[in-house]
Amino acid sequence: MWAREVIDPDRPWLCPGTIRFCQRALVGSQLGIEFGGGRSTLWLAGLTQRLITIEHDQEWHRWIEWALRRRGMELEPRRVDLRWVPLDHPLEEPERPEYDPIPRYVAQADTVEDSTLDFALIDGHYRTQCVRRILPKLRPGGLLIVDDVNLWPSLENLPVPSSWTIADDSSNGLKRCVIWRVV
Repeated sequence: MWAREVIDPDRPWLCPGTIRFCQRALVGSQLGIEFGGGRSTLWLAGLTQRLITIEHDQEWHRWIEWALRRRGMELEPRRVDLRWVPLDHPLEEPERPEYDPIPRYVAQADTVEDSTLDFALIDGHYRTQCVRRILPKLRPGGLLIVDDVNLWPSLENLPVPSSWTIADDSSNGLKRCVIWRVV
């Protein structure tokens, strides 16, 4: 992984198979969202027409903003809508099965109309809650990308409809990313 970082510092921290799949499947996407920004933000912004990125860490948010500007990528409202949304719970607190009220970070999904997203990348905090909240926002044929699925005991622990098909399942030996296609 270190060698890959040195050779290609702009490559997102996703499994190589996931990257290859997304390079084919996401080109020209109209609208996507990612929970957890970073190098993936820069990469996805180059593949899609419009990207919404939710990031909880203020310093990381500033770095993303700087990196986007350095690359000449237009920030909100037309190209990248980069949102800093602090966590409502301590960083080290494990995810709960339910929240009342729903964390503001997760509630960012509610700013998107139903059936309008071409893809959603879940790679930040409150992952199970983000998956649950983003499902109705994905259009038929859209993609749900969940990085680090090895954080759950099995895929059945994720609230993904059983009718959705797995379009890609990649691992780099340390982590695993699964992509579902909306039926």
